[in-house]
Amino acid sequence: MKIHTPFTHLFTPLTVGNVRLRNRVIAAPITSYAHEPSPADKFESIAAKARGGAGLIIIGSVAVNDEEALIYYESSSLFGHEKKIFEEMVSMIHQYGAKASVELFHAGMFADCRGTGETPIGPCAMERSFTEYAGYERIEPDVVDTTHVLGMDEAMMQKVCDQYAASAREAVRMGFDMVMLHFGHGWLVDEFLSPFFNHRTDEYGGSFENRIRFPIRVVEAVRKAVGPQYPVDVRIGASERVREGVSLEDIAEFLVRIEDQIHMVHVSSGLDKLVGATSYIEAPCIHPHGLNVPYAEYIKSKLDHIPVAVVGSITTPKEAEMILEEGKADAIALGRPLVADPDWVNKARDGHPEDICTCIRCVSCYGVATGGCSQGCAVNPRYERELRLSAEEALIKRKKQEMEALYQDHSLTEPKKVVVIGGGPAGMNAAIAASDQGHHVILMEKEAALGGLLRISDTDAAKVDMYNYKEYLAAQVMKRPIEIRLNCEAAPEMVQKEEPDEIIAAVGSSPRMLKIPGADRENVFDIVTAHKVRLGHRVAVIGAGPSGCELALSLLREGHEVALLEIADRIAGAANLLYRGALQEQFALQDQLTIRTRVSCDAIEEDGVVIHPLDKEDGASPEKIPADSVVYCVGLIPRRELAESFAELAYDVRMIGDCIGARRINEAVHEGYFAGHFI
Repeated sequence: MKIHTPFTHLFTPLTVGNVRLRNRVIAAPITSYAHEPSPADKFESIAAKARGGAGLIIIGSVAVNDEEALIYYESSSLFGHEKKIFEEMVSMIHQYGAKASVELFHAGMFADCRGTGETPIGPCAMERSFTEYAGYERIEPDVVDTTHVLGMDEAMMQKVCDQYAASAREAVRMGFDMVMLHFGHGWLVDEFLSPFFNHRTDEYGGSFENRIRFPIRVVEAVRKAVGPQYPVDVRIGASERVREGVSLEDIAEFLVRIEDQIHMVHVSSGLDKLVGATSYIEAPCIHPHGLNVPYAEYIKSKLDHIPVAVVGSITTPKEAEMILEEGKADAIALGRPLVADPDWVNKARDGHPEDICTCIRCVSCYGVATGGCSQGCAVNPRYERELRLSAEEALIKRKKQEMEALYQDHSLTEPKKVVVIGGGPAGMNAAIAASDQGHHVILMEKEAALGGLLRISDTDAAKVDMYNYKEYLAAQVMKRPIEIRLNCEAAPEMVQKEEPDEIIAAVGSSPRMLKIPGADRENVFDIVTAHKVRLGHRVAVIGAGPSGCELALSLLREGHEVALLEIADRIAGAANLLYRGALQEQFALQDQLTIRTRVSCDAIEEDGVVIHPLDKEDGASPEKIPADSVVYCVGLIPRRELAESFAELAYDVRMIGDCIGARRINEAVHEGYFAGHFI
């Protein structure tokens, strides 16, 4: 069947070695640093990507042995306890017409040896630190195993080459269509490639020629093991995002040297295990979109005949199509976007990009960012819950049918009249979910447009992810038979007249007022109003939480001078680890930023903010931070009293989102979805 899509480059087949991919969308390998809810849910999350239309599915971070190579102590090699699982994954991926690949991997000096008692290996003998490396902040593991790292000798190198070869042969036997060799992100092979890690003084260290010697041996071993035609793919970090890391020119030359032995290269950047550098691998919304595209374009210009895939903060079909159309890469690898919406590819293929639930790059799905515990996907409440929810839905339906038959009461299964009060992310998700269950939904919103607090993204170019998500939600509301009432400030009497069966209150919150002298001046604005007005050249932002920091970054990119003032001892204290790492990386690029922590703001005067350093002794002289405009971002006040005013109008009125307490976006979205879905 001929497809009709505006994304013609994206849906042109791609040949990799002797394998033909149905399109140029690759499901990038995603590493799990903890157990999924169940093996069945893990299967389903992978099956959904193949069913959703991706051309190639890559199973991530599979170690080449079960001893000292593991990225996480409960993970496995192809020969380990998940052997049968990997075989079934291949069958499942093929079932939906996609191709299957596996990322072969050795963690090197950063291996997690808690479960094996082995000693990590790397280019150099060393005592590894769990707090820093070369002056960079480490991502600390939840349990520290051993600090010693063995420097590899010839016998160890040969053993690892043999393990890569054996793993590749096993992948062939299992039915994988190709293998990916992970040569980036600070793992073992990259540790030899990079002068940042490789401090050897023998023939495997120092010069470029020496540093590529062991990586080439790995490639040669794998190629010999699988034969000349079997596709071998390489994942490479084009920049490690650290001082004295391997250069882009060296990476390109290395790929030129091995081009005749591989069939594709995946271009990434960053280093795992270091906070700032890791933020480029799973980039939060602070980083720009398509951050690895310039690297891919450069590498592609140096290679003669193998395709180049690029990964990293590419979230929409329009972005992906433009990269391919401009010849900057040959394929697009998507990680988190296929978590947010596994049907991303099919929706793009069918010409309906507005129906794609876009990734907001919050990193809540990544356990490394969130203290070792994945919070799921912020915008896809069903991620890794699909099978449990499907079972619950079937049970609820059966119970309702049984009760209906017993009492002859058809109201149990008939559509209900549902009033949703508030058109922010929680309210829109509730309205969409309830409508999809067949209920008649009335959505009341006091403003002239849907979106709630997400509407600040309308005028902030740095909030493109939030803007895309807001537009997605609004489009989904408009596509459904939802009765939308804008400029409608709901009151109990108004709602009561509708005689609703169910009420969902999502009335949100309002900015907390700043209570210091001068806060009522004309040049002082709360965080919401600040996005609607023209601010002066010098801006002081009081409150350096995530919202204040994001506003500061946007203003800096527009050319303003910004002072961030925070009473706590660090900025963005409530944000996750990788968000803070990305913020640090981006702020380091700005030369018109002043950050002051541990200060109280005592007053706002005509020409600035009077602050008092908290770490100085009493009686220390106050300081003035010059400012033409002042923005305060000191929290939100839930509209709980308003939400509770609807409580007597129906049984079990659901209150969701900010109206019951400050909510992160994932909490608001999930509360909204489940409130509407399980009516």
